[in-house]
Amino acid sequence: MKARWRSALTEKNTIHLNTELIKAPKYCIDYIILHELINFKYSDHSEAFFQMLCSLMLAWKKKKAIFG
Repeated sequence: MKARWRSALTEKNTIHLNTELIKAPKYCIDYIILHELINFKYSDHSEAFFQMLCSLMLAWKKKKAIFG
């Protein structure tokens, strides 16, 4: 995984994480993991996806901004 921080393979119930992620601040890793877990329920990044993300992590936009 040279270009991605993470990816969820919902059909295999697997999340792949870039090994470089370990260098990121813990609060950003929390965002990445939560994002991928929500992808198991809402894989389309729909409004429902973002509603769940916001309900579980209010400052997700700030954390996402660190990763571009």
